[in-house]
Amino acid sequence: MDLVALQYDRCFVLEALRRGEIDHLEHVCEAAEADLFRHLIRRDILNGLAERYPSPREKEEVPVWLYLASEISLKLHGAQGYHAFPRVIRSGGLIDALGPELGGRKTTHPETGDVTLCCRGFNHKNAHDRQTPCDQDFLRKFARDTDVERLHAWYNRELRRCLRSLRLFDQEGLFVGDDSYLFVPNNPNYQGSDLLWFDEHNHPVDADQVDPSRHRQHRCYKLVTLIHVNRQRDFIFLVAARVVPGRRHQCPILYELVEKVIRAVGGGVMKILILEPRLPGRRTDGAAQTTAPHRHDHARPRQHGRACRRPRADPAARFPVGALSVGTGRSTRCGQAATDPGRAESQARGGGAEARPADGGGEPRAG
Repeated sequence: MDLVALQYDRCFVLEALRRGEIDHLEHVCEAAEADLFRHLIRRDILNGLAERYPSPREKEEVPVWLYLASEISLKLHGAQGYHAFPRVIRSGGLIDALGPELGGRKTTHPETGDVTLCCRGFNHKNAHDRQTPCDQDFLRKFARDTDVERLHAWYNRELRRCLRSLRLFDQEGLFVGDDSYLFVPNNPNYQGSDLLWFDEHNHPVDADQVDPSRHRQHRCYKLVTLIHVNRQRDFIFLVAARVVPGRRHQCPILYELVEKVIRAVGGGVMKILILEPRLPGRRTDGAAQTTAPHRHDHARPRQHGRACRRPRADPAARFPVGALSVGTGRSTRCGQAATDPGRAESQARGGGAEARPADGGGEPRAG
């Protein structure tokens, strides 16, 4: 049995860093990662997710649950590519959670003293010794061959079921709608990506306001997410997500995700939906209350929606983080961005959309 002894020595670590003797440094704790995967395996969560995964393979040689566990481990370590998998699997906690039967054993070379990992694997195709439970090339090809639309549908369906079965939804029902840009190398082979202009803070710039001396072009996608949190921020669950081209407007996609979540888990789970001011509020089937965050230094917060029919509570008391309740008692709509695809793409290039009252009059609510 191998015994590894750890000692806290801040001075030793700092001196090693100054001498450059640290090969790799990351914030992920091996013990915490091992505990996470033991929990996922013991409660059969990975198997449950893998059963309905849209596998691109007719014959399963490597179990899908191991692919999902490997993907989670890569994300925990912040790895940007599958070439980092051999390093991550040796330094992370997944090997310990799998145990010696699947995770393999660490062995020391009798002559060089190098520590290597010896794994059994899942087939007999390799002529050389295996040093990882599965090959990095398997992960890359498996991810590449998975259908994008089926993957989106699987994630947005199965994660909701998993969270509901584990009773992980918070009773207060706080959800956040968000969108962000995912930058990729300027290679047209990234299917569905768009080339857009951004300022020095990576904010999109309107096409007629581009200054080539200050603005830069980035090839990007847009990630629209629906996040579940609590006030203490003890957890962050990405309940639903969708990756679309960078020019697509986020409003129709976000509200489609919201309505699917409400239909799947019931109207009592999502009680408050927090949006950015540029994302206009709209009534959903589950009548989730919509909020818009504001800056803390505003003397009077600007109202972005119609008042509810119920008596209005003090916004500062209900939303101490500076979010102001906006209306769901009367229907509002997502402006022309949700109904006119041509105008939506034009506004997306300008970095924003405008929502107006449902009756067509009054001042804009969000810009």
